[in-house]
Amino acid sequence: MKFALGLATSLAAVLAPLSLGCGGDDGNTDIDVPPLFEPVPECEGDPVVAFAGTQQAVFSELQIGDFEDGFDLDGDGDPDNKLAAVSSVARAPIEDALDAYDLLIPMEFFDLPTIGADECVKFALYLGIYKHDDDLDGKDTAVEGGDCDDTRDEAKPGAAEIPGNRKDDDCDGIADEVDDGNGGQMPPDDTQDMDGDGVTLGDGDCDDDPLTGADVYPGHAEICGDGRDNDCDGVADRGSTSAEACNPFDASPDAFDIDPLSLDGNGDPVIAFTSGQIVDEAGTLRLHAGPSLFSVAIPVIDGFTLDLKITGAQIVADVIDDGGSLHLENGHLGGVLDARTADTIRGLTVDEIGLTPEDSLLDAAFANVLGPLLALPALPPGSPHAGCRTPDIDVDKDGLEAFCDSNPDDDIKVVDLCIDGDGTEIYDEYDAEGNVTKHCTEAVEPDDGRPRFMDGISVELNFATVPATLNAPE
Repeated sequence: MKFALGLATSLAAVLAPLSLGCGGDDGNTDIDVPPLFEPVPECEGDPVVAFAGTQQAVFSELQIGDFEDGFDLDGDGDPDNKLAAVSSVARAPIEDALDAYDLLIPMEFFDLPTIGADECVKFALYLGIYKHDDDLDGKDTAVEGGDCDDTRDEAKPGAAEIPGNRKDDDCDGIADEVDDGNGGQMPPDDTQDMDGDGVTLGDGDCDDDPLTGADVYPGHAEICGDGRDNDCDGVADRGSTSAEACNPFDASPDAFDIDPLSLDGNGDPVIAFTSGQIVDEAGTLRLHAGPSLFSVAIPVIDGFTLDLKITGAQIVADVIDDGGSLHLENGHLGGVLDARTADTIRGLTVDEIGLTPEDSLLDAAFANVLGPLLALPALPPGSPHAGCRTPDIDVDKDGLEAFCDSNPDDDIKVVDLCIDGDGTEIYDEYDAEGNVTKHCTEAVEPDDGRPRFMDGISVELNFATVPATLNAPE
């Protein structure tokens, strides 16, 4: 896989849920809060009820910040952001992921009747869905080269044109096309207007079926979200001009769906921040939220659940009142991606950092080339495990943990040894066939069952939002 695509995929898996990590204790009273970060208790105000908020928005810009953009997570007076080392490399892939709607992070504000200074602001974050493949033909709408008719699996780029059905089947913007004599295609010599829209197939109508084609013809405004190519440009839900463009990020945002995974069994947001505030700082409204600890299992795709823990999550952003609609600028979101979470992120391929589908992001960071790239500290010569790398944030305040490839000279670059801050060594456990049955990062404290390995890598993201319109899952 190309580096850009692989990095975008991995960042989508890591950064999207990281952005969902800002919150109060959210009712997770069974979590032992590490001494480094104390959660802010829920403020008094209206309850968080999904899709009943006063303002809705979506992340329109997202990138890994520079080192100086980081929050001081460990209290030493200096900013922390180890991922800054890959900021420039990751910029284009993240932008591509946003442009392709692979990374869509909506948010909804509650208890905010007017945009202004407020001592109690609550918000939820969701997973958004803008492009669709409702006909399950493997092609998404709304993206360049995408599906032109999401109501029929016979229609998609590369499909064979079905003669005489008066529809565009191969998504070239022409129905029942004929050879133009120069190796190209052109509309047929057909002057009938079967759907009564005033445009014939010969004039370029791409759907002249009387049952479906009345609102499909060249020059018709794209109807965003209907899954059909209303303007005959070859792609559904993607306008051919800026005035008609379907886009969740523009000045007149189109409504998009919220992934059902964003809600729990009671229909409440899985991720909700309940203790923010907006402060007037010399005439600039500023949102402050965190720090806090959040833990949740997020099913990312079928068969893959991300056991996510973000500690010390903080968010700061300028709040802009745009005629009664709220959006955020100069946003900063930071926290700690702990080792246990990094070890659950698998199934991705990024050759340049040594990440293979069978290995985890933890393996790439602590047993392969990503660690040196991020300048993660290494244990010094003379120590029992010289060369093993440590994260930069000591979350549980018992000394930095270390993660090792116990046999660094072989070709298998994986972490199989975890060393706690108190020096306790935990190895992976194996069955008789040599398969890992328990990763060392899964170890828990013997007295209370709390996760043992909590230290992690500092992360900071710069972001901005635009107003949005969100559709509840059906």
